[in-house]
Amino acid sequence: MLGYTLAALFVLNTMNYMDRLLFGVGQELIRKDLDLSDFQLGLLGGPAFALLYVIAAFPIARLAERGNRVTIISIAFGAWSLMTGLCGLAGSFAQLLVGRAGVSIGEAGCAPPSHSLISDYFPPERRTTAMSVYGTAGPVGALIAAIGGGWLAQHYGWRVTFLLCGGFGVIAAILFRLTLREPTRTHQDTPVSLLTALRVLLGKRSFRTIAAAGALAGFASYSNNQYMVSFLMRAHGLSIGTAGVVLGLVIGGVGIFVTLVTGPIIDRSGARFPRIRSWLPAGGMLWSGIFFAIAFTVRDTPAAIALLVTASFGQHFYMPAMYTVAQDVAPPTMRATAAALLIAIISVVGYGLGPPLVGFTSDIIRQFALAAHGTDAAACARAASTACEAAKSDGLRLSLSIGSVGFIFAALLFWTSARTIVKDTHG
Repeated sequence: MLGYTLAALFVLNTMNYMDRLLFGVGQELIRKDLDLSDFQLGLLGGPAFALLYVIAAFPIARLAERGNRVTIISIAFGAWSLMTGLCGLAGSFAQLLVGRAGVSIGEAGCAPPSHSLISDYFPPERRTTAMSVYGTAGPVGALIAAIGGGWLAQHYGWRVTFLLCGGFGVIAAILFRLTLREPTRTHQDTPVSLLTALRVLLGKRSFRTIAAAGALAGFASYSNNQYMVSFLMRAHGLSIGTAGVVLGLVIGGVGIFVTLVTGPIIDRSGARFPRIRSWLPAGGMLWSGIFFAIAFTVRDTPAAIALLVTASFGQHFYMPAMYTVAQDVAPPTMRATAAALLIAIISVVGYGLGPPLVGFTSDIIRQFALAAHGTDAAACARAASTACEAAKSDGLRLSLSIGSVGFIFAALLFWTSARTIVKDTHG
């Protein structure tokens, strides 16, 4: 039962990341179909997802502290899958905005109850490994969405891709509810109020620090994920299918390996080096920040892809460590709330600010590039030219490079969290 539960949660989280990343994979086709700007794409990938996700996450987490977590997850799973399918029917920016918001409400019911289940099933000395297996669903989902979604979008269009993924998710949600049972909770204490839980969690310095670090990492990571296919298509002339394969390799192929090894490394070294939960992600963030910033500025396509793959090796250490710390420092009655709070902070900065700011910066840089070539956006709307295409490419190239600095600031915060992580875990 233990193995099946973790496997079921793995499939759930895989679908979570597939549906989340699907928009970024198909967004160049969506942009052309609905005539959207990079800033509008950023709003669809960011605030449209983040704001209602954060609002919904806390009541769902509080419900998970008391109610049947399997039922909660199943309903959420079916809801976001249905909304993913409906996104494929959108005929305007406003309709797609509503669809993306609906996806976020459903996905708010995924992580907090799932983290709580894992914490009940696995003791602290095995928890990071379990979180790593669960977290590996992220790169697996990214791999499937990038390669499979890219292939579907190239051959059948973005609308069919969204409809198929949504339909598959609804079926999987029904099977999840029919085959999984709610476990006996490891604690019987009465859950405290939301304000009390927030005060306790935010009173722990290591929690505040890793939340801030995760938010900055999310700012850079989610922006890269959303705009990577667009960048490869514009700056390097790749088809959506080929760009999806590269995205799958960068996020999925590398991420599966790194995320899987992170848990055992931390669990086996934790007794001797308890601060490794801070040191490992700090080193990874620094590595990613440097190499991603360089990768987006390189003009040679093979070199750029090689640098993107190299950069991604450091990107995947932080999530298993970060989520485990949040569960370790939280009292048992606050674990779902701890996950919701951490994800809310990361979502507001990562999804809420990252993609729209990168998109806005891309549009601004594009305007300057067009002016330098003696043209403007109105002229490009009337007739495309080499200057128009080059400006779109340079805008996204430079904005992504600037956004990658978020990884470096995240590295500093993860390193700082080592000062209090041991005290807060046992305090």
